[in-house]
Amino acid sequence: MTNRKDIADRVSAKWHDFGFPIDDHPEFQALLKLWIKGDVSVDDIRRRYGKLLVERNRKGKSV
Repeated sequence: MTNRKDIADRVSAKWHDFGFPIDDHPEFQALLKLWIKGDVSVDDIRRRYGKLLVERNRKGKSV
């Protein structure tokens, strides 16, 4: 049986191989860890990450 950590690692490696690295920002990584632990859904991560990107953009930080 595949666990969430394995899934996250495989997806990250696949995206990296395609030239699209996964966001390494600590706030995103914290969200990913919450998903791995089973504390949040993928939909929740999507919403929170969207808000994080908007906030970064508002502050003028790169994405």
